[in-house]
Amino acid sequence: MYKNTYLRPALKDIELGFGQWQLAYLLGMGDIKQRYSRSKLGQLWITLSMLIFIVAIGVVYSFLFHQPIRTFLPYVACNYVVWMWISSSVSDSTHVFVQAQQYLKQTRIPRSVFAMRVIIRNLINFLHNILIVPLVFICMMRPPSWTIILAVPGIVLILGCSFFACLSIGVICTRFRDLPQVVQSLMQIMMFLTPIMWPETSLTKNAQVIVSYNPFAALLHMVSKPLQGVVPSIRDYTLASLAFLVLMGIALYIFARFRARIVYWL
Repeated sequence: MYKNTYLRPALKDIELGFGQWQLAYLLGMGDIKQRYSRSKLGQLWITLSMLIFIVAIGVVYSFLFHQPIRTFLPYVACNYVVWMWISSSVSDSTHVFVQAQQYLKQTRIPRSVFAMRVIIRNLINFLHNILIVPLVFICMMRPPSWTIILAVPGIVLILGCSFFACLSIGVICTRFRDLPQVVQSLMQIMMFLTPIMWPETSLTKNAQVIVSYNPFAALLHMVSKPLQGVVPSIRDYTLASLAFLVLMGIALYIFARFRARIVYWL
């Protein structure tokens, strides 16, 4: 009964949403153009400010953690660029349906289209910011490695996790409007608990659990490690895959159960 009443319409919504990916792309591009309208550099301002932050943090933290700048600055660049993609995808998920209320109240566009809108928008921003990585590697005279191709499955996995996280978080935050602030606070905490600007080797053996069971660290390593010339560990692949399966299960339940109520909560 549950499958027929809730799950099937939700799966149909997702299927129709992927079929209308062009609409999601246009909405995502429209968000970016609207945000940077009348700006000469547009998205490059964000990329430039991120580059300055990475250089400043990389240089300072290399002294604090006694790390060679030639390896530590690329480490920070890869981690921070990927983390900002993950973090912004989660943060934007809190407003996915609230931001689209004009469309939802007047049209029959599948709800999943607006989740794809957030995913595409943040993917485009990530593709802009990823230009920082080769620039840093060139300045540090670090040659590229064949492991870069291993970042592709990681990118796909992050896209999948972001999509299902967007569906579940978006529904919950539409119902409870105080939760976006909670989510943003949690993401700030997770940023300090994830090895982005500090090396894993700086942790004691007992503290290694912070990284070992951190799904954000696993997803981060799926892309950042191949960019640095390192093959992700089996633990990273396993934990990232489990995170994807858990998110998918939670998202399908929440989206299927409450999809029809989204309009009434707006």
